[in-house]
Amino acid sequence: MAFITSAAAATPLPRLAFPFKSLFGAIFDDSLSRGRQIIALSKLSNEELADRGLRRGDIARHVAHDDYWR
Repeated sequence: MAFITSAAAATPLPRLAFPFKSLFGAIFDDSLSRGRQIIALSKLSNEELADRGLRRGDIARHVAHDDYWR
């Protein structure tokens, strides 16, 4: 029995999807990083936060200062 393989026709879809994949990948990576920062800061005690000049209610503003609170 013989197996015949043929080359699939190249479509421009992967090339067109690349910029969107890169953009959404960067957004997703950034949100994961911010989430990790929020979790890490939330684990600190109030005294440790005060040493950094933060209060518990300021954590989200501190982490996302460049996007949400201008």
